[in-house]
Amino acid sequence: MKKLLAIALFATVSGPAVSAAPTGESAPVTATIVNDRAALQRLQRNSGITLQWISFESPARGHVVVRETQPGLYTLSGSQASQTGRGLVMVHGNIVSVDRDRFTFQGRIAINGTPDPDRRCIREGTYEFRVTQNRRYWRLQQMVECDGLTDYVDIYF
Repeated sequence: MKKLLAIALFATVSGPAVSAAPTGESAPVTATIVNDRAALQRLQRNSGITLQWISFESPARGHVVVRETQPGLYTLSGSQASQTGRGLVMVHGNIVSVDRDRFTFQGRIAINGTPDPDRRCIREGTYEFRVTQNRRYWRLQQMVECDGLTDYVDIYF
């Protein structure tokens, strides 16, 4: 049921975005640059995704899958949906590179219905997730793109 809800909510965020400013134009990714094999394995064994607007109401994390879709190219897809049915974050795209404390992602990050019911934030471009201050997650570094709000998108290991 949650997957159906996530798919339905994702379909609603495919319309016009509040902000869709990519972090830079880049060529399509054909292979992932793996500078740290252990970091890639941590990313593959991740323990979920959160967006703080959703996590305020429940500590439950969403789910993220990292897989090799063709030789040498890794993709990342995941989502976290609100337990109340309002609020969704989804990520989908290619992993450009993986280092010890960061990875670069090229794709789409969609936030819908949170913290405001009518909020729709679609980001498409290249983004960096980084581990800072010995935390147990990678945090999206381009936190402010839509509505001037700061979105903490975290992927845990």
